[in-house]
Amino acid sequence: MPKTRSRPRNAPRRGPSAAARPSSRGGAGRPGTRSPVPVGRRRPGRGAVVAAALAVATVALVLTVVLLVVRPWEGEAPSSSGFDVDPARVAELEAAEAERAVENLTAAGELAVSAQERLLPVMDGLYEALPPEGEVAKGEPTSAELGEWRDVVDDVAADVEALPTGSSEHNIVRNGLMLSTGLLGDTLDVLELAAGTDGGEDAGEDPARLHDVAGGLRTRAVDAWAVAAVQLDLQYVEADRGHLHAFLPLHSGMSAEGEAELPHGDH
Repeated sequence: MPKTRSRPRNAPRRGPSAAARPSSRGGAGRPGTRSPVPVGRRRPGRGAVVAAALAVATVALVLTVVLLVVRPWEGEAPSSSGFDVDPARVAELEAAEAERAVENLTAAGELAVSAQERLLPVMDGLYEALPPEGEVAKGEPTSAELGEWRDVVDDVAADVEALPTGSSEHNIVRNGLMLSTGLLGDTLDVLELAAGTDGGEDAGEDPARLHDVAGGLRTRAVDAWAVAAVQLDLQYVEADRGHLHAFLPLHSGMSAEGEAELPHGDH
């Protein structure tokens, strides 16, 4: 019979093993217990941090703007563009612009009067070929006459186009003269087309109708020139040069009131 070992009478009893003891860290498959975090010491979330940062940045931006706007500047205030403005340079540019305006006004006035004189024979020929309603035309212009008129109109148009651009007032004059000479060229185109149409049954266009179209173009050319002439007259008055009436009439029998002495023309 096997012997059994007897525990000494005074030997202390052993407690439960480490494996049997509850662990505060948690074991495999067993959640551990954590000490609760005090309510008053919880960490703020990311959204609260971002909101706080934005609030601080906004306050800083507002303060900066207030300081820049409200704070009185010592000495000379900075320019709105952030660059220092040189008064001497500004005065130089203004003087150059004023000189350019004077040159443009003189050039436009001289050209208007010169073009008016060159175009009067053309306007007389167009008036005979395209009389007002109720009057009879004095005959069709010949090919040679149409060629001569076109040369004059093309020369004037080239001179107008050569005028430099400038202020808005000057450009109104320049563009008005360009439009007028262009319409005169269109008038000659239609007259050439009418001259090549015999009015027969096989004709593509009616000569009478083409003459009506050409007459309307001629009238619009005169109106466009008038707009430029009025603007030019206003510029001459503002520049203390007197009046300059360089209108383009329907024929030389009508008064165009063009002044010979451009700088001081008056009536």
